[in-house]
Amino acid sequence: MARPVQRSAPAGSLSDWLRGRSDEQLIELLRRRPDLGLPAPADFGTLASRVSVRTSVQRAVDGLDAGLLRVLEALVLSLVDDRVEPAAAAALLGRDQLGPLLDPLLDLALVWGAPSTLHLVAGVREAVGMYPAGLGRPADVLLAAVSDVVLAPVLRNLGLPPQPQPQAGFTVADVLADGDARGRLLEASDEEELDVLRRLAGGPPIGLLREPIDAAGDGQSAPLRLVARGLLIPVDTQTVELPRELGLALRGERPLGPVAEHAPVVATTDRGPAEADRSGTTAVLELIRLVESLGQAWSRQPAPVLRNGGLGVRELRRTARELDGPEATAALVIEIAAAAGLVAMSHTVEPSFLPTSDYDLWRRHEPAQRWVQLAAAWLAMTRQPSLAGERDERDRPITVLGPDAERGTLPALRRQVLESLLELPPGGAPVRRADVLDRLSWRAPRRAAAQRSLVTAILNEADGIGVTSAGGLTGYGRALLAGSTTAAESALAIALPLPVDHILVQPDLTIVVPGPPEPELAHELDLVADLESTGGASVYRITDASVRRALDRGRTATELSALLATRSRTPIPQALSYLIEDVGRRHGVLRSGAAAAYLRCDDQALLDRVLAERTVDGLDLRRLAPTVAVSPVPVARLLEVLRSAGFAPAAEAPDGGVLTLPQDQPRAPSRAGGRIVRLRPAIDSGEQAAELVRRIRAGDSMRDIARRTQPLTQQVPGVTSASTLGLLRDAIRNGRLVWLGFVDSDGTASQHTILPISLAGGVLRGHDPNSARLLSYPLHRITTAGVVED
Repeated sequence: MARPVQRSAPAGSLSDWLRGRSDEQLIELLRRRPDLGLPAPADFGTLASRVSVRTSVQRAVDGLDAGLLRVLEALVLSLVDDRVEPAAAAALLGRDQLGPLLDPLLDLALVWGAPSTLHLVAGVREAVGMYPAGLGRPADVLLAAVSDVVLAPVLRNLGLPPQPQPQAGFTVADVLADGDARGRLLEASDEEELDVLRRLAGGPPIGLLREPIDAAGDGQSAPLRLVARGLLIPVDTQTVELPRELGLALRGERPLGPVAEHAPVVATTDRGPAEADRSGTTAVLELIRLVESLGQAWSRQPAPVLRNGGLGVRELRRTARELDGPEATAALVIEIAAAAGLVAMSHTVEPSFLPTSDYDLWRRHEPAQRWVQLAAAWLAMTRQPSLAGERDERDRPITVLGPDAERGTLPALRRQVLESLLELPPGGAPVRRADVLDRLSWRAPRRAAAQRSLVTAILNEADGIGVTSAGGLTGYGRALLAGSTTAAESALAIALPLPVDHILVQPDLTIVVPGPPEPELAHELDLVADLESTGGASVYRITDASVRRALDRGRTATELSALLATRSRTPIPQALSYLIEDVGRRHGVLRSGAAAAYLRCDDQALLDRVLAERTVDGLDLRRLAPTVAVSPVPVARLLEVLRSAGFAPAAEAPDGGVLTLPQDQPRAPSRAGGRIVRLRPAIDSGEQAAELVRRIRAGDSMRDIARRTQPLTQQVPGVTSASTLGLLRDAIRNGRLVWLGFVDSDGTASQHTILPISLAGGVLRGHDPNSARLLSYPLHRITTAGVVED
């Protein structure tokens, strides 16, 4: 069990205060500020120095919620001689005492000490900023930088005699700090002047002037009149600042307002978990379809890579047309597919983006498994697709898969946004997205303004890929956040509609699939028809080109007719039968073989037409006989050009049969290290923090022992001096603790404390004073030895 450490006297330093904290409190500190433990601190002195590091303090302050930030601002405002006045801070918040409001700040080590002697950790004032709670700097600080020329009319208006600058500054500051004098100055202000003061009092306290401060005359503006009377203090020729004393007075009895201890409530609607999961499956199936379509599109026509490594605007538009969606959706799909390792850049002279071999494996998986892989990649990826098309700081467009869309903090931000939805009941969805944004703003108000657009984009993406539905988490989205891909797959498999093995052929030559098709049926439909629309049901259309595509892949007209007749629950329209028969009759009338390639046709008139076609001039066809022509290009190229010219040739085997040429799909190399996406730390952070606390206390104890060790002998490793042997023998006779410096066989140095009992055979033996275990140390590996004082 972790032990609380009690101190009899108040801590005199930050390291002493940390040393007096209990193990549970130190574990909480390391859990909430994990950067303090990287690498492991040697002792409490090292930990105290890291607690005060500026970047670490800034990160901790930026992570405070609105309530804790307001308490910390009150502590900063109540500083007197580097010491916090808790009563003054409580008064600023309208409370009698701070009480439990301090505990979270103590847990974060932003504040340390006893309740009556609180101190701020170094760097906290800088992290909070120049204007805590929107209040300006004290008047004496501002007046110290004001010139005599600007200060002269202020002294005259306040009825103060002209004095040297430092004394004058203090005099004006005293007037502003005096409650009665300050009240008279405010009462003498007209409504226009009070309006300016109230706006600056609400924060920020800085204002810009439309005219220079040295302007004079009866027509002065309200801000200039306030400057002349000392109520606004100039920072430069165009900027003024409201002193803190006036800002506090204008805000009233509770200048920092009530502390928002609890997050804003999010109004929800309850659809039920089953309905939420069911409604999210539409986005799930659409994401799977879009990624599959992306791989097919880039297999047919790889997307070239820009010099900066991204995807060009034209290629993004072409891909969006292939996916039949907006460019923003295409950017999201491309980034997710890349993060999942399904598409990558080829390692060729002219690199391009292609599907990887992992894409082919992914297509063979069940829909639930495919979606979980994609959603897990989205959750962990460090890229923000919504930035595509925007301009960077150099006014250059940010491209999809380019380096400028990289944001290292995005995984943590996505998890923070989605975990805020975990607080809603299962199946619940927010009535207004603004409530969710307000709740997130309360959790981290200092980051809210900069991250609001990113948070909105994350919520849109989560809805678009099925992690959420109508703003509320789906069951499989909750499981994914918990780090269980197996549970997410199971929950999604239950929610998804069962795959169908049949189709409905319509008279207009369309095919309706009333649900997700089985993998085999989906493959056949991709060959014989073109996808037109998706949703709960998918719609395909059969055309001349789609039938010819199926015939090119080795299907026959008879097989296509049999496929449709077997799978369709509706009669096959006569027009469709005629279409398949007509395309099948024309398909393969022209035959191509290897000469490099030859073209054979029993219909001389058709061969005449081919030779007369201008678009095939590049094939260099040469007629050998009335029904035979040859070409120097490969067979595959010959077939491609003839098909693009509107003919329907087929490859021919040596025996005269129709030959199906293998379709070698281009592929990019798979990502090194596989496709594993880690959803949670490999080791529980609580266990790591507990081990760190144990090591820190051990190191601190060892340092304390080293300070009490006298005398201290040093020796060269491998050589045991007479003084060391004498010191060890005396310790054995007198039963004294010995502190040893030791180097193991790997050269790693360490320190140990033992109660020695024997020295023989070149080995020192003794008991560990804490565990009473028997320990042995070869003398030639001992580098330092000393007796520990009582």
